[in-house]
Amino acid sequence: MKGCGLCWTSAELELLDGDPALVPDPVVWQFAWEVEDHFEPDEYWLAWRRLAPRVLDLLERDPDSRLTQGLTWANLPAWPEDERIALRAALTGIIVRSADSADLDELVQAAAQMDEDLTPWLPVVDGLPDAAVAELAHKWSYDFLSGGTPCDGGWLRWDDPAEPLRDWLLTPALRDRLSGMDVEVAQYAVMQIDALG
Repeated sequence: MKGCGLCWTSAELELLDGDPALVPDPVVWQFAWEVEDHFEPDEYWLAWRRLAPRVLDLLERDPDSRLTQGLTWANLPAWPEDERIALRAALTGIIVRSADSADLDELVQAAAQMDEDLTPWLPVVDGLPDAAVAELAHKWSYDFLSGGTPCDGGWLRWDDPAEPLRDWLLTPALRDRLSGMDVEVAQYAVMQIDALG
């Protein structure tokens, strides 16, 4: 694989071009964080196809939405359909398994890199346990009320990435669900959503 000689050694580039199981975690991490123009375009997306399962393993172990930023450059429409389906299923599984994690927001944002849109991931959020939904609603509404957005400081680089979150927060179905929860964080979320609306 060809890549930036200042950022990559020839041994690392050779590893990226070979068996993904043999690529050390730090090299997978460096690849995932690297900007696409440090590689040949026709090789970059193929490397992503090879390394995606490894990247997702790192994401689950150490959530960081920057790990999946390369998906926006990885020519996903050209991937075989079964690989795109498997990638979506794997990201969904990570979110579901991490429903009680403090990093759930980071994981939802990481998954959104696949579509360059948070909208397809909000039904996954809706399917999570009440406690997880309440925590996200509280966090996201607080972020908006604080003068920023839930995506500030993240790696979502398309126009207005947080707009679907605002729309989701203002849905009557979410407000009804939160109102029916007997937990303080849900009640705070309702008050914040009312102030946001």
